[in-house]
Amino acid sequence: ERNEREAILSSMVEGVLALDSRERLIRCNQAAARLLGIDLGRAEGRTLQELVRSADLHRMVAAVLAAHEPRAGEVVLRGEKERVVYVHGTVLRGTPDRDGGALLVLHDVTELKKLERMRRDFAANVSHELRTPVTSIKGFVETLLEGAMHEPVQLERFLRIVASQTDRLNAIIEDLLLLSRIEQEAERAEIVLSPARVRDVLEAAVEVCGPKAAQRQIRVELDCDPGLQAPLSAPLLEQAVINLVDNAVQHSAAEQTVRVEALRTEDEVVIRVRDHGCGISPDHLPRIFERFYRVDAARSRKLGGTGLGLAIVKHIAQAHGGYAAVQSAVGQGSTFSIHLPDPRPGA
Repeated sequence: ERNEREAILSSMVEGVLALDSRERLIRCNQAAARLLGIDLGRAEGRTLQELVRSADLHRMVAAVLAAHEPRAGEVVLRGEKERVVYVHGTVLRGTPDRDGGALLVLHDVTELKKLERMRRDFAANVSHELRTPVTSIKGFVETLLEGAMHEPVQLERFLRIVASQTDRLNAIIEDLLLLSRIEQEAERAEIVLSPARVRDVLEAAVEVCGPKAAQRQIRVELDCDPGLQAPLSAPLLEQAVINLVDNAVQHSAAEQTVRVEALRTEDEVVIRVRDHGCGISPDHLPRIFERFYRVDAARSRKLGGTGLGLAIVKHIAQAHGGYAAVQSAVGQGSTFSIHLPDPRPGA
């Protein structure tokens, strides 16, 4: 029975802690030890205060022992990596050699909380991004209806603004739909990857961005071995590279160079887009691939960005089994990269 009980406890995903009436540890499974940072070899018989530094957890245990009834709530465990844990505490009935205690079941809800926060932020950001062009369109249409439509010069100017804001609204919706499609197809394993020449994809992307680069007097250089291949979805990867090159062109000054390169490293194929623009502060780098996250919101909107370009790059890279990354320094430019798994046998 003891072996069976130990096997059950050790295989549980949830953490389980048993404490006596003096809050000394009676039993702790592996999941709880990992979550709370407890060394099982030296933990039994020691108090919870000695083992875990969490005032919220201590208060919950004290409440269970004092009230002799269940308690539940969220506890934040601070350390190298902050964790959010849902704790359910109940009374541990006494035995002939013990006078009761508390039994705690711990569920790590850190990722769930992160997803909830992302959902809330996404809803708020979408509402904000859509409200801006809609408010602008509504305002100019109302101005036209109030009499400006009878003034030819004002009429043309306002209609051009309305058309521009409509294009912006459409761009946001198109990018949202693209993101949704990539996520759904990746979840259903519907994205087909087939061996293809990486240079062909890069050349197509550079050609699309050529007119805008020429207009801004920016050179786009391409360096890629014609024989370099990788399993990929050409349309998706081309879209990701277009987003990166377009971003680099927008943030570069006239007569600068944007460099696009691809190479095979020890265990992956890396595509890099390098610019010599204004660069990005280290504070922004961890969130740069989030949806609607902008380093300079006003400048980004002025340049026509939707705030979704880098998020699309990240999800396309993930759909290929890889990831997106960035290196940047203020005043020195940025290098965005897409890392794809190396298709070679044994790599």
